Formats: sequence, structure tokens, C-alpha cells
Amino acid sequence: MNLIEDLLITLLFGAEASFTHPGILIPTVESTGDTELKSVVKHTQRSREAREALGYSARVWKYMTQTLTAGNDQLMQNKHHLLPKIWDLILLARNLLAAKEKAQNLAAEEGYDAEVRRLLSICVEKASKPIPPNLDKSAHDKELQMKGGYKKVMITALQFLNNLMTCNETRKLHVWLHLFGTPSSLHATGTNNSTMGKSTGKGKAKKSSKPQHSSGSGVGVGFVGGMPVAHHNETAAKCNSLSAGFNAKYYKPGFLTDVPRLLQPDEIEPLLMILQSGIVTFQGSDDAMQSVRCKLMLAQGYGRSLLREVLVFLGAWEVDEEDFCHRVLGQIVESILLNGLIPYAYECFRDEKDIVTPAQSVLLKLLVSVYRPQAAIPAHSQGEWPRGSPIPTGASASSNHPSRELSVAPKHPTSVDGGESLDQPPAIESAIPTFFANAFRKQVLNQVIKIVQLQGAIRSGEEKKEAFELSLWDLDRIYEGVYQFLELFVLFSEDEEAKKILITNERGLMADLVRLLGELDKAIPRYLALKAVKPPETAKKEEKKQENSYMVERPFDIGSEGTENDDDDGEDDDDDEDNDRELVEPEEFTWPNVKRFIVILLSTLAWHNRDVQDLVRDKGGLHVVLNQCKVDDDNPYIREHSILCIRALLQNNKENQKIVEELNAKEAVPSEVLDKHGYEPFIDDKGRVRLKRTDGEKA
Repeated sequence: MNLIEDLLITLLFGAEASFTHPGILIPTVESTGDTELKSVVKHTQRSREAREALGYSARVWKYMTQTLTAGNDQLMQNKHHLLPKIWDLILLARNLLAAKEKAQNLAAEEGYDAEVRRLLSICVEKASKPIPPNLDKSAHDKELQMKGGYKKVMITALQFLNNLMTCNETRKLHVWLHLFGTPSSLHATGTNNSTMGKSTGKGKAKKSSKPQHSSGSGVGVGFVGGMPVAHHNETAAKCNSLSAGFNAKYYKPGFLTDVPRLLQPDEIEPLLMILQSGIVTFQGSDDAMQSVRCKLMLAQGYGRSLLREVLVFLGAWEVDEEDFCHRVLGQIVESILLNGLIPYAYECFRDEKDIVTPAQSVLLKLLVSVYRPQAAIPAHSQGEWPRGSPIPTGASASSNHPSRELSVAPKHPTSVDGGESLDQPPAIESAIPTFFANAFRKQVLNQVIKIVQLQGAIRSGEEKKEAFELSLWDLDRIYEGVYQFLELFVLFSEDEEAKKILITNERGLMADLVRLLGELDKAIPRYLALKAVKPPETAKKEEKKQENSYMVERPFDIGSEGTENDDDDGEDDDDDEDNDRELVEPEEFTWPNVKRFIVILLSTLAWHNRDVQDLVRDKGGLHVVLNQCKVDDDNPYIREHSILCIRALLQNNKENQKIVEELNAKEAVPSEVLDKHGYEPFIDDKGRVRLKRTDGEKA
């Protein structure tokens, strides 16, 4: 193994020479060196002994740092053609960090991690630079290829940071300080945000000199949970001890804030795993330090900005709930919840321009998933990069990419029998439903009611369309927040303690929900997407035809004219059934599922609760709920939910029962379905709705 160390150092000398003195190497020699370097990368992918032999060598990390420094200097001068070599250097370093703590500490001591942070800043800057307009196709494709190269290096560099901090509390804290920063660390190190710009000048420092270390960043002072340090003596002492030796070179907090805007869901996983590793409690992790890092992230503006960008990213890409990104971000939100910071995080994401911001909506959605029992993250992602990673899974000799096994991830709990386990959701503390009920009432409800009232006024002709200033895009953002709030309240109503809080919230939430339902009932008409009903004769012929046919599974016959015609008919039917309305005008927005959620909430909260029953009656809610006993395709099954709600409102309540008994049928509404089948509704002498045939015969 000593030979591989000497070989690698020789190859690093050659790579550094190609960076600092382009053309000094014969092309065949330079090509051979590149090929051999890739071979070493593959070898460290397959061999644990090779990783430890190289990862435990201070000489290797020293010369790797020098080489990467030279490469970064060239990238600053737009030498984009050097990206493949720099990528190989990052791949190699990422592999070596799989040797864990000793290799991690050597990489930091020799300053390699500082150069990786510098490289990440370069990649973010280059990848986010807009492509100049009016380029021809060839130049445009070249720009896209260049941006793709920087993104690939960026993703691997993020994987390097994840491996650097895994299972290493010192490295975790140092990475956290570089990501989000603290005023105390700035004071201790005497650095500022311009350090990077001053350190990248050519020839300003000897490449063999190690970065200067500070005596300590003072992390444990003044921010731990916002409480006096006297209450956190042990944790504060640990923070100060771990922060000793903090490398302030290229100190630039917030350098990853723009990363979510540049990547796709299968590319952002390393960034989420960095956040997960820093704040989520796993087996063997230091719970106190995980909590400290969670609070530090939200205490600093850079941390809140990065978390906001990640939440917006999840919502913009509409990531599925079973996706790895959604599951990991759910764990991050759960950690914030367990540290008592969810209300603070929600308020931090507030914007006066929005009723509910996209980040707040996604936070509410993730909170719902946290409070519901979730299957544990699949075992295949433990200790490896998840499915969809930009790094291929194969470990074949022909691949230039390291296998997933070299990417370190924390261990997740699994079931005892090896099957899929369900993570038990945390208990709903009383402060959470109280906070969100008040936030919904004060920040959301009244403004939504005003919008609905304006929609009704425009529909009735009392107001002009020009009075409606919101666009469909604005309404969709507001609607997403309202939807997530109501879904969260439905979940709270399933918990007995949280249910009591919703009911006793000065009785204001219940009254406001009844008011909102009433305004929606007046302003938003029902939507019926009824499929055309075939005449009785045609229906009988088709039934007879089906009786004589055999139901068998067979492949689609593209050559059969009859089959083709039948398929066309089926497509027409599907189009009729699934054809959505074209809501081109914002004032026509229908707030889907909102009525249904409110009815479900009223039904759950009114069950065996006389106070809620009386409150709904006093606010005129009985008539409103009764009016929902109709089919509405914007609110699936609302008729059935309304019937259950009426039952809950009338149960053992004479006053409510009397109001319903006094209601009389006023008019029998015609129905196209009944007309086509030869029936019509009518009201008999006792006020009951009956059916009769159009020829006069009663049904």
C-alpha cells in the first residue's frame, strides 16, 4: 500500500503542474496521468485498505490540498476545461473520508475542507450565472455543458462535506459555523466575509503553508436555546472545546443558500443529508449538540434563508411524499418541532406581501406528515446514497464513479424483525394547536373571507371584475396555505387533547369556520362534472352485449378496426369525464376541498359536545351545513360528510332537532338524470319529496 501512496503523490504533482503551467507536460504523459488518477479513484472505491492507507496519510492530504488550490485558482480565471480533473480530486477525497474520523481530521488539518468550500462558492457562482442571450446553438449548448460540469462538481463537493461531518462532532460544528456563522466566531477569528476574495489572489501565500487556526469560536456563548449559559454549562463547555481549532480560511456564511435553486430533486439529496446529519437525532449521535446546531441554524439569518429555500424547492418541484427528499426534510422539521422551534420557524418565513408564503405552506404540509405514523426510511438508503443519486450505484471496474457505499449516512431505526417499521409520531403539545389556531384566525381567515365575499359580489353583479386584483397564481398560493391549515386542524381533531384546545380557543375558531363555510356557500356555486347518461334503449343493448361476451385479459390489438373504434369512444368518454373547467378568470376560483374540510372539522368537534352544537346553531351553521348535502365535485363526498355532521349536531340536542323539524321542502329541483329515465320529483301533501313517472304514475 506504500506504493499506491507514492503513485498518488506523483500523479498529484503532475495534475498540479498542468494547473499552474499549462502545456508543460507532453499530451501523452498528461493523458496517462489522468487515466492513472481515475484508476486510483476506482481502487479507493473498491478497497477499504486503499482508502485507509491514503486517508490516514498526512502527506496525501497535504499534496491533495495543494493541487486543489491550484485548480481553484484556474477556475477563478474561467479555465472550465479543467473541471474533469478537479472532479476526480473531489471524488477521491470523498472516498477517503469513508475511513471516518482520522481521515476527516487530517483533511481539515491540512485545509482540504477549506478549498472544497471555496470550490463550492465558485461552482455556485458559475452555475447561477445566466446564459447570454442571442447565442447560436453551438455556443448555447457549450454554455449548458459548462454549467452541467459545475453542477456535477458541486454535487460531489456536497457529498464530501456530508462525509466530512458524519459521526464527527468537531467537524459537524465547524461545518455548521461555516454554513451559518455566529457573531462570536467572527469576533474570535477576526475574519469577515471578504476573506475569500483576499485569499484567492495568485501567489499571495505559499501553497505548502497550513491555514491559521483560531483558539476557539465561542460557540457556546449566549445562543444556546436563548437561555443563560449557567443552565447549559456542560453543553457550553463542549461547544467551546469542539470549536477550538476552527479554520476561518474562506469564511463565507451562507454560501449554500442558492444551491436549491440550481439543483433538481435527485441532485439536492446531499445538501439535505448535511442538514439531517447536523440536527436529527440518530443512534449514537450527541443529542445535546444536535439540539444546539438546530437552534444555531434558526438563530442565524443564513440558516433560516437556506431552510426557506429548501422548503420552497420541495413545494415547487411537487416532490412526492414517498420520495427520499420529502422523508429527510420531514425528519428535519420533526427535529425543529422537538426543539420547540416550529412556531418561531413559521413566523420567520412570514412575509407581509403574502397571506401564507410558500415556505409556510410546505412547513405545514411536512408537519402533518410528522404527526402521522410514517414508514421508516428504506434500509437500502442506510450507509449509501439514496435512489436517484447522481452518482451511479454500480461498482463495476469500467465505471469512473464511486459506489454508494462510500457515502456515509446515519443509521435509521428499523423494525426488529427486519421488516418495514412505523416511526411513532411525536405527541401533540398544547402550544402547537394553540399557536396555529391563532395564526390561522389572525393572519389568514379574515383576508380569505374578504376575497370570497368579493368573488360573490362580482358574481352577483354588485362589483366589477376590475375590482379583483389577485391573479390565479396568487390565489393558488393562498389556497395552498388554507388547504394545509385545514388539513392540520383535521389531524389535530383526531387527538383528544388537541381537540379540546381547538374547541376552547375562545370559541373563536369554531365561529370563524362556520362563517367561512357560510361565505363559501353563498359565493361559490357547486360544480357538477356529470358524464352524459345514455338512453335506456342503448344501455339495455350494451348490457345484453356484455352478457354474451367473455371477460378475458388480452393484449391490445392495434390492427383491429373494431377495437380501435371502441378505444376512440372510450377516450371521448374519458375526456367528457375528466374535462376540467377552464377557469381563466381569477374571480371564478372555487377553493376545492375547503368546504369538505370545514364540514369534517365541525362533525368531529361537535360529536358528543353540546357547546359546539349550540355554537353552530347560534351562528346559523345548521342551515349552512344542511345546504352542503348536495353533490359537489369540487368537494368529493361532501354530501356524505354533511349527513354525518348533521347527525353529530343533532345528537341529544332538542333545540337543533327542532330547527331541522321545522324546515319544509320549498321546491323540487329537476334532474337531468331523472328526466332521461322517465322520472320527475314532486312534493306531497306532507312536505316529503317523492318521485313519479312522467306519465303520471307514482313511484
